[in-house]
Amino acid sequence: MFPTYAADPGYYAYVALGYDKTAGSYDRVEGQNAISERVRRTTLSVAIDLFRPGERILELGCGTGRDAVELAARGMEVVATDVSSEMVNATCRRAEREGVAEQVSALSLPAAEAAAIEGPFDGVYSNGAVLNLEPDLGRVARNLGRNVRAGGFAVLTAANRISLFELLCYPLAFRPRKAFRKLGATVPIPISREGVGKRYVVPTRFLTPNEFYSFFRDGFEIHALRGLQAITPPWNLVDVSERFRGMTRPLEEIEDAVGTWPAVRSLGAIYLFALRRRSE
Repeated sequence: MFPTYAADPGYYAYVALGYDKTAGSYDRVEGQNAISERVRRTTLSVAIDLFRPGERILELGCGTGRDAVELAARGMEVVATDVSSEMVNATCRRAEREGVAEQVSALSLPAAEAAAIEGPFDGVYSNGAVLNLEPDLGRVARNLGRNVRAGGFAVLTAANRISLFELLCYPLAFRPRKAFRKLGATVPIPISREGVGKRYVVPTRFLTPNEFYSFFRDGFEIHALRGLQAITPPWNLVDVSERFRGMTRPLEEIEDAVGTWPAVRSLGAIYLFALRRRSE
């Protein structure tokens, strides 16, 4: 049964089952999506610039552990969490395989519960718009406010209600309703582009950057905000993007240069926040 978007065990179990089913194919499908990989590389680069060797980092939504292992390889201690137990198992196997098992611990928890893990943490990391699947984002923010040290950074991505690319291009493709589908309370979104994940949809809440930050405002200040997929195609149009690579590559370079501009940073299908924990 398709669940209600609510912070209850049934909803989290439903989401976990979907990712359990796709854990084995996740690296092959999503890991080879060039658009998703661009977001991941950008987010990881910001984290590497802000986090330091020896710091304790909490990851929300670790997936198969690629970013946890990357951070651990750079000398950080990572507590990797995911609602899916199969994703957590994949993370543990990857950490063992890459020789960083001592620096990575992994737990199966939804984001709101993971944020309650006792600190202090020096930083928080979440890529892949995981927090759009968390109904109790206020609890996430409050718990992080308690468990991240003053001055620590939270590097977080989320999916936007509004995308400049979608607003311009879907009407031209005679699909105007798709340009505005994210404005509703929740939208059913498949968790993968192939196989069972293409048929397994989860209710997803899209938020503007201002709506997202409103949950974190009391405990965190904005260090940086960047828009991604504002003038480039979103992740679900990766096949089109690859077909017209000669056009999309220059657009990516432009977006990299102007993604932090006020006129762009709030109009990407994905946005990237670097938040700094306020001093007590």
